[in-house]
Amino acid sequence: MTEPLRLAKRVAELRACSRREAELLITGGWVQVDGQVIETPQFRVADQQIEIDPRADPGNTEPVTLLLHKTPGQPAGKTDLPASTEFGTATQWEADTSGIRPLKMHFTRLTACTPLETDASGLLVFTQDWKVARKLIDDAASLEHEVVVGVTGELGPHGLKQLNQGLAGQGRAPAAIRVSWQNESHLRF
Repeated sequence: MTEPLRLAKRVAELRACSRREAELLITGGWVQVDGQVIETPQFRVADQQIEIDPRADPGNTEPVTLLLHKTPGQPAGKTDLPASTEFGTATQWEADTSGIRPLKMHFTRLTACTPLETDASGLLVFTQDWKVARKLIDDAASLEHEVVVGVTGELGPHGLKQLNQGLAGQGRAPAAIRVSWQNESHLRF
């Protein structure tokens, strides 16, 4: 029995590459230990069977963009995925044809481009790609947004007309707004 070594060191020996390149291979999901993908370079190995995918390319790690439907009450911070969210192949969209399998590295260094309040529900976009983040954040002010609000009580006789004239806030002129009833208890802004 040999002394257990870090997987990154063993991969560097097998591939005749630097430890940094070995770490990229491991975090990229290209390395299996006894038939199981290991994504942690610090993983200790002794006599286990180590396989490196022949198509492995440490420089071929594209940034990912994740779309998530957030339910009301589920917190989502400006940079964090909701803590209760579990990701993996089980939560991947059935119609996804990208061929990308979820890796731990896909869930780090994410930017939330479309944050929502805790009580709101809707589409959250998280991305590692600065071009996607910039486009969504810069264009947010010029894109039409739809918000559905649950209401209780009665709306006054001219209430809907007043809402359609816009809501002034923070000393600014009212923004253009359209308000209509979605159903008896919800308004669509």
